[in-house]
Parts: sequence; structure tokens; C-alpha cells
Amino acid sequence: MSLEEKQTIAAVGAGSITKLVLPGNRIERSDNVKDVEQYLARIDEMVERRKKLLEFENADS
Repeated sequence: MSLEEKQTIAAVGAGSITKLVLPGNRIERSDNVKDVEQYLARIDEMVERRKKLLEFENADS
């Protein structure tokens, strides 16, 4: 596991990837679409995916 894979990273914006490092060094990721127009059209979907990822993290701890 490299250094950048040892901490959670929360990212926002088109093309970004949020990464959660969970117990046992398990990694869960949630990416956003790269195209800005698609990102803006699907922002609610992106927010929901982040919420689910954070709920998954809280359920695991």
C-alpha cells in the first residue's frame, strides 16, 4: 500500500474521486463523471453516492 492509500480523501467536482480507507486497509471509492455538463445535470446522483459511501463507512466503524 502506497502512502497516498493510507488516508481518506474527500473530493468534489467533475472527474474527482472520493476514497475511504476502512479498517483492514480496505478501500472504497466513489467517482464523479468527468464531463462538466454531465456532472451538473447529475449532481444529485453524485451527492447520493457520496452519502451512501459515508453511511457505509459509519456502519463499518
